[in-house]
Amino acid sequence: MDKRFIPLLMTIGFSIILIITAVIAAIFGFPVIALDEAHISIASFDYWTIGHLLVGIALFVFCFTIGFIIKNLPNNPGDPLTAPDFKKLLIYWVITLVVAGLWEIIENTLLFFVSVKDKFDSAPNIITDIVIWGIGGLVSWYMTDLMFLSQKYIRAYYIYGTINLITGLIMFIVFGFITTNF
Repeated sequence: MDKRFIPLLMTIGFSIILIITAVIAAIFGFPVIALDEAHISIASFDYWTIGHLLVGIALFVFCFTIGFIIKNLPNNPGDPLTAPDFKKLLIYWVITLVVAGLWEIIENTLLFFVSVKDKFDSAPNIITDIVIWGIGGLVSWYMTDLMFLSQKYIRAYYIYGTINLITGLIMFIVFGFITTNF
């Protein structure tokens, strides 16, 4: 199997984890989607979920960019750029997941104790947040890999990133407004 399809297969696997988490949460009486302010951080999905997806996308792109710059620094200006290999992309994705886990720990300990948060996240919310970060990283991984298939995809890569950012911010604002004002 072509290694380019591994991030897509992993995305499918992570989506299945999301569905299973939501079903188990519903069985135990947790709301699946936060439709009002009381369910934020308790439901599997709330308006912060979009933010976690965007951060997963951005963090992977950041890790990739730093790694790519460091890897290509020794090249002379006329030398072709070295395409990323599978292991490096996997490492950037693992970094995204580790940071997601660390963020959830910080969010539910330090931020709670300094009164930035007023309640702990539920287990289904924590799981879906980390999985969503991972999905964001996988989508970025696939798009980064696609960019190196052909020079004609480079423009599509930047268009994809811009559209993701704009759409995500609009959705974040709209869902946040709906959740907290209705």
